[in-house]
Amino acid sequence: MTKDDRRKRCKEVNKDMISDLPNVIIGHILSFLPTKDALCTCILSKSWRELWRSLSNFDFDDRTWKSKIIFGNFMDRFCYLHNSRENSITKFRLRVNGSYPSSRMSAWISAAIKDNLEELKLWIYTADHVPLPRRIFSCEKLVILDLGYRIDTDLLGVGVHFPCLKVLHLQELPMLDDHASIEKLLAGSPVLEELKIEHEDCESRNVLRICSSSLKRLIIRFPFVAYDENDPGCRELTLDTPNLELLKLTDLVSEKLNMLQIPYSLVEAALSVAYKHVFTIQVDDYIDMAVQLLRPIMTIVKILRLCDTTMRTSPLQTLSDAVHKKLPCVGNLPDFQNLTRLEIEASGNDRWLVLHEILKCSPKLEVFILYKDSTEKTPRWRNPEFVPRCLRSSLKVIEYVGFESELGEIEMAEYLIKNALVLEKMTIEYGWKMIHDFKERVAERLTECRRGSTACRIVFSP
Repeated sequence: MTKDDRRKRCKEVNKDMISDLPNVIIGHILSFLPTKDALCTCILSKSWRELWRSLSNFDFDDRTWKSKIIFGNFMDRFCYLHNSRENSITKFRLRVNGSYPSSRMSAWISAAIKDNLEELKLWIYTADHVPLPRRIFSCEKLVILDLGYRIDTDLLGVGVHFPCLKVLHLQELPMLDDHASIEKLLAGSPVLEELKIEHEDCESRNVLRICSSSLKRLIIRFPFVAYDENDPGCRELTLDTPNLELLKLTDLVSEKLNMLQIPYSLVEAALSVAYKHVFTIQVDDYIDMAVQLLRPIMTIVKILRLCDTTMRTSPLQTLSDAVHKKLPCVGNLPDFQNLTRLEIEASGNDRWLVLHEILKCSPKLEVFILYKDSTEKTPRWRNPEFVPRCLRSSLKVIEYVGFESELGEIEMAEYLIKNALVLEKMTIEYGWKMIHDFKERVAERLTECRRGSTACRIVFSP
């Protein structure tokens, strides 16, 4: 190859093919970048400098900007530009932590709400509340709506029409104490598939009804009670969601839990409920109600998590209390025929007895993860009368998280190692209280334990 040929080849290889593309295509490519990166890219070429005006996807976060003043001034420019034109913004995400007047932030949001909007995510952490423009409730193409924190939503006299909305996330909003507003949103969203509600401090004792035949994924998190025990009423949560596939429920607020229709399509559930002293309902009545809620769910799902390790609450404590009080609700548990993965927190004086019953009723269990309640002393292990069927035929993975080498824990681990005939791996994750020398002695004892499965590996993790 001659020198001229090489030069020609280098020119062809280094040719700026992107600049030859139409601006519409370049703008479409830039829409997939974070907004700040897209803006920086527009500076690379004089012909691109106005391309940001035609972007359809905007993702703003004032934490990523060097100055809140620069961010605010740019958003004002964005507002001015998009207020004067009906360009097609399809995605708009705004996360604000700085201090800006609420009227200013409301103007930014209003500029983004167009008829073609498909996704809106607003997380406002400022001191001032920001009113949500009412126009949003008539965006017929909206598919995803995610609202968080200091956003005021006034639905009084407003019609909600979301014919395409499939994902709705509501977190720490003032409206979450107004259950009528939530129910109005659901009623106006006929194809909704995913609903997530998180509210740290529930101040209302109202009844919340989640009613949707299209809903497939439901996540509710009510971890703290903020109302006074002398407040009138009885907090109640009612689920009417017959086609659920996923349910994640942490509710330490509701005194009554109702499931009007059993969702036979349910595949995965994570449940954490517990009795609180401010409840007006009697503790035995609450336990009976909670167990009646758990029973049908456990017979349907393949994956079940009965704990919330962040809140240190466990339905196993409720089940253990029911066993201890000999309540009739725990008698004759049905077989959990579909259950293949179980995560549960060990708590309560009768924890081992409850575990016996759950394992006995789970003939297809393959993965079993047990979390230790570090606030309680572990009782001595008691061997069940018969080895559960899952230990003999299906259980392949066992994990114990927070192991502190109490005698009851060691006895339980030995029993599982000896009787799990198809076990492939058992992981012991030490708790933070474990002393190094004691770890070695426990590891040696469990390693030398006779194994029911020759393929079993025992792994010790810090």
